[in-house]
Amino acid sequence: MRSVARLALPLVLVLAGALFLLPTAASAAPAAGDYVDVFVEPDALIIRPLVEHSQIIVTLRASDGCVVTRTFERSGQVVMPLVDDEGKVLRDGNVGWEVILDPELSRDVQAALAQARKVGDSKFAIQLKDEGILPWFPQVESGGVLISKGVAIDPTSGNEDRVGGTQDASRNVLTEPAVGFLEEEQTISGDLTVYNSLCVGFDCLANESYGSDTIRLKENNLRIHFNDTSVAASFPTTDWRIEANSSSNGGGSYLSFVDASAGRRVFSVEANAPSNALYVDDGGRVGVGTSIPVMELHVINGDSPGLRLEQDGSSGFGPQTWDVVGNETNFFVRDATNGSSLPFRIRPGASSSAIFIDVDNDIGFGTASPDASLHVLTNQSSNFGGLRVENSGTGNIQTQFASTDGVGWEWRQTFRSGDLIFDSQEDGANELELDINGELTVVSLVETSDRAMKENFQPINRREVLSKIVDLPITRWNYINQGAEIEHLGPMAQDFYGAFGVGPDDKHIPTRDAASVALVGVQALYELQQESLGALQAENQELKAANAELLKRLEALEAKLAE
Repeated sequence: MRSVARLALPLVLVLAGALFLLPTAASAAPAAGDYVDVFVEPDALIIRPLVEHSQIIVTLRASDGCVVTRTFERSGQVVMPLVDDEGKVLRDGNVGWEVILDPELSRDVQAALAQARKVGDSKFAIQLKDEGILPWFPQVESGGVLISKGVAIDPTSGNEDRVGGTQDASRNVLTEPAVGFLEEEQTISGDLTVYNSLCVGFDCLANESYGSDTIRLKENNLRIHFNDTSVAASFPTTDWRIEANSSSNGGGSYLSFVDASAGRRVFSVEANAPSNALYVDDGGRVGVGTSIPVMELHVINGDSPGLRLEQDGSSGFGPQTWDVVGNETNFFVRDATNGSSLPFRIRPGASSSAIFIDVDNDIGFGTASPDASLHVLTNQSSNFGGLRVENSGTGNIQTQFASTDGVGWEWRQTFRSGDLIFDSQEDGANELELDINGELTVVSLVETSDRAMKENFQPINRREVLSKIVDLPITRWNYINQGAEIEHLGPMAQDFYGAFGVGPDDKHIPTRDAASVALVGVQALYELQQESLGALQAENQELKAANAELLKRLEALEAKLAE
């Protein structure tokens, strides 16, 4: 017959004091319940859920630190093998286990929760808990098994209730319980050995049933006081008290460690708190909400586990509260004092080195090797990378570039009413203005035309270019976004590109290409002019020669007539 272990433990301890804020009477949650039955087999855990769920997450942590986590879909029973991710049996020793049952929620509820999270509505989840749609506590159970020689052993199989019995008379102890009470106080001078159990308090019975208890305190006010009577110099004298529950009508139910000398309740555990709120494992790791911490501090909660840092003003500094929180949508820092704004957020799935600060204070975005004060590296194929600056108000956005070495130069980049302005503060004038219609105004435009930066030189047929210029349609027009009042003169990019085939495409005309086409046309006209001038000069020479010949004939004729 197999060994069965009902290891259902109530969940999450809620600590008072610096660790957690205790719930008020109006928001106090009900007690946690039993969520699973766990059966120990020699090579596996058999887990049977006792509540509705959508999936089951089981985690094992072996004594050597090996952690195994598996997720199972909704089921009436799951089997968790006691092996690592490679299928090897976990090492001999204690193995802690933890079972998390995710609640079963409809798609509508999931969508509503996601929307509430998006808008920062924290009350919606509490409403769902009040209505029984969400569990008040994470549905978590935990426990442990012992693996010996590769076989799991039920840790409860050897447990027995403590029972008394007849003892050897030489031990000088009672063999039967005493009946009744001693009315007077007793003083015992010397050591006292109590065989079996001890009950202290006004409500102890003569035939008290102790179960497994060794010492029991039983009355309406339960306190254990440590009264240090040291009087010698330098010896500690602080008194301490362990206090169970308030002695006031309507007071709290708790277990506290009290500095009795100072009158301060130093550490408290409130009643009805779930288990594993604070758990220290054998490796010194601390679990908050988990019995199998895998880091020095491991915090688990079903809804936005976090840490609150609260400066309460008691030391003279202004009150300020910060929350460091993580959930399925963000890891964020919340300014709880100022409207719960979220000045810092990281989305799940962000790439490594999304933000990186190097030892020389260079900041990298998307790179772990920044080589400038601010280095942005993007690798996006479907979206724009780079830097985006926005202003949600009505003012200008301004970026300043200035020296701090006494030289005194400063440039300002200003975004004003949609226009981009670059302005050197040396002369008080704007060196460059680019308006929202794409019109660029500069003092002077200087384009690079270094021969060393060019290649693939080809000769040009000037006459052919000139003939295309002659045939190029040139009209008067205006840009649609500028309005009819601002007119321009020039060709269309489609016609220009079709005629000359230069530039990036048929939607743009580079100023250099337009100017160069005009220069080529001037050169072609000059050639034609020179050719025409040469022809005119030759014709003129011929006319001069003919005139000279006619003049000679005329002179000869006049001479004959004169005879």
